[in-house]
Amino acid sequence: MNSKHTLLKYYLLSVSALAGLMTVPVQAQDVAATSEEPTEIIITGARDLGGVKQKRSTSSVFGIDKPLVDTPRAVTEISDKLLSRYSIKNVYDFTAVAAGTYTGSYFGVPGSLNIRGTMADNYYNGFQGLSNFANYPTPVDATSSIEIVRGPTSPVYGSGQVGGFMNFIPKTGYGENTKYVSKTGGDVSVTVGSYGEKVLTGNLSLPANWGTNDAGLHLFAKVEDSDSFYTGMHPKSEVAQISFASALGEKWSLETSYQFIHSDGYLKNIGWNRVTQQLIDEGLYISGRPIAKINNGSTPFITAGQFYGTAGGSTLLYTAPAFGVTPTPNNFTKLDPATVKLVKLSPRTTFIDEGVDLNEATTHTLYAGASRELLGGKLKIEGFLNTLDSKNYQSYGFGSQYMSTLSEQRISYLKEFETGPIEWKTVSGVSHRFTHAHVQGSLNDFVISEDRRDLSVGPTPDDRFNNPFVAGYKWATDVTTKIHNMGLFTLADGTWGPVSLTLGGRADEYQVNALNIGTEVGVTRARRKDEKNAYSYNASLAYKFDWATVYTTYARAKSLQIDQGGGLAPALILNDAYLGGSRLREVGAKTSQYGGRLFASIAAYDQDRSYLSTPPSGVQTVVALRTQGLEGELRWLVTESFGLTATLTKQKTKIQPTAGNGFFITVPSCLAGIACTDGYGGYAFSNANLYPQLKGGYYLHATPETSGSLFATYDVRGKWGVTGGVTYASETGGFLPGAIVLPAYTLVRAGAYYISGPYRFDLNVNNLLDEEYFLANSDTDANANVLPGIGRTVSLKVSRTF
Repeated sequence: MNSKHTLLKYYLLSVSALAGLMTVPVQAQDVAATSEEPTEIIITGARDLGGVKQKRSTSSVFGIDKPLVDTPRAVTEISDKLLSRYSIKNVYDFTAVAAGTYTGSYFGVPGSLNIRGTMADNYYNGFQGLSNFANYPTPVDATSSIEIVRGPTSPVYGSGQVGGFMNFIPKTGYGENTKYVSKTGGDVSVTVGSYGEKVLTGNLSLPANWGTNDAGLHLFAKVEDSDSFYTGMHPKSEVAQISFASALGEKWSLETSYQFIHSDGYLKNIGWNRVTQQLIDEGLYISGRPIAKINNGSTPFITAGQFYGTAGGSTLLYTAPAFGVTPTPNNFTKLDPATVKLVKLSPRTTFIDEGVDLNEATTHTLYAGASRELLGGKLKIEGFLNTLDSKNYQSYGFGSQYMSTLSEQRISYLKEFETGPIEWKTVSGVSHRFTHAHVQGSLNDFVISEDRRDLSVGPTPDDRFNNPFVAGYKWATDVTTKIHNMGLFTLADGTWGPVSLTLGGRADEYQVNALNIGTEVGVTRARRKDEKNAYSYNASLAYKFDWATVYTTYARAKSLQIDQGGGLAPALILNDAYLGGSRLREVGAKTSQYGGRLFASIAAYDQDRSYLSTPPSGVQTVVALRTQGLEGELRWLVTESFGLTATLTKQKTKIQPTAGNGFFITVPSCLAGIACTDGYGGYAFSNANLYPQLKGGYYLHATPETSGSLFATYDVRGKWGVTGGVTYASETGGFLPGAIVLPAYTLVRAGAYYISGPYRFDLNVNNLLDEEYFLANSDTDANANVLPGIGRTVSLKVSRTF
């Protein structure tokens, strides 16, 4: 252990100045106000019945309290009221209210959101959790609000990349009009809907005063047992959450929360295989079975022994156009001409193997924070724990298991002071983060084929590959990772009249240790270790006019290239590639008028960030993504009864030139230099730099270049109301020459509610016009598969308050 690490650890354990998040009442700016301290205008009767208004201030973007209109970040706050009014059930629905976001198909599991062209990190009360790209659905209804931040994370929260993140703020024991819950109350609801949807939820808030201390307690529970639009999928989940907030004597306060999630049946779904433009345009699917079988039915699936013993691995079709290399088809890869035909394929029929495919996850999340006033500032000690136990198997040959634990401790101190005409808000402190991740995967067995299965027929033992969850299986990848991250951070926000300057920086020391004992490395197992320092910073300058606040932001960050289980590949450590850089340049403007009833924002940005691709074999590839875009949002409470929201996004994401062979890609056999039906029994693959058209960099099309939304709400005295709106996405598709193009689409949503005494009835319809649409796949499969969009769904929710 070097002296720098010893000093940092000593500082962490002995520091007495702690920083916290301090909620200071910040009043919204009145359009007519001219004083430096904005005042609030109370509009008689302008209640926000639909949850349309953007909240006035936030302490969770930077770690200091600041009016949202003056915060130099693109931020969307989604309250629990807006979640209800817009029938937002999962993170994919956020596209209705948040610019720069897209549903994107990361195997169809709504765990994380695509923000500014890449999958975003999830935070819980300001702490970054373990990755959740497609492990389990994030329970948005367990939150009091959600903040979607586009841009860099605050130095307080760690060294995340600049693309953006979602911060989930759980329901708490604080009261609406009192500091803590002052009376018992809650609700219970039942939701039933299309395709066997069945959901039961409950909330309970109650005073929890003890001794002379005021306190509040909130309990949340949810149980789901549903079917799905996608045939063969039966999602089930259980969520339990408890939050407690309390005074601790006269000076201290305490806030804790615990969340448990168990999810089963939210299967990862690549959607349609054997995708052609004719399938997208006309719904005609190429049906047929391979000439030669690999498995004659003697086992439930194709084992590695059968794959290499019977077929000799000949179904692996390597293509390299830059060198004139094309695959050589054989009877294992070719479809039998006597069986080939075009058939209509339902969008409900996808690559789901009912009873065989698996995606089960259990997670525990714990947060605790204690704070007090100290020396004219505020002190906060916080701790965070997140665990993940996940099993996944997709029968085309992908299996994984994650057993990971993450813990973080943070000590910070917030101080407000003045130096002459400048008013300062500062926060600084230290943190320690530890991750223990055990990540197992089967992909590097390379026993795989996405196209061998005829979806119009259904699964057979001859198109199921390499189930790792059987006795005696030895994982191809079996990596145990330990990561220590010690951090020092500071952020200062200075305001001088209409000018404000926000500066933040963070220094991190990483100690990483990884060992792979999987079969892919044979006996050449080597533990990889390293220590490295990294630095991140951001700076924002803003000017406040009467009509708007304009700002510019510049940020650079260094962060870990972790996989979906929170681990690090030893090869990345060996190659000194486990830390990735990112950079952002952004300009924007915001306005809040009419006492906060009208909030509008616009931002233009240019960002570069690293991206880790995980291929089915070989070393993980770190590539650079550049995204440029323009985003706009509108929230307008026109009257007490009528509200509008709108978003608009224009963006492009490009993979920059990459050394070596480049990004690993699954290649449709139609684009591999052979006939489509000559390769469907196998698996064609390549690397991006082996295509001359891609070697200099190329644009990704999994995210639409243009997207937007427009919604309206109408409420009558809070007794009944209606909501309606549209979301639009321009065409998407693959990036290979000749790749599929998925058409633009517009989805209509509508809903209504009615309240009678303690009962509330919510009726919502998604995809009202039952439009057929498609979501492009992400990562290596962007050219090969598409996920059909969900058709019209109707749900009825009945709630009773008490």
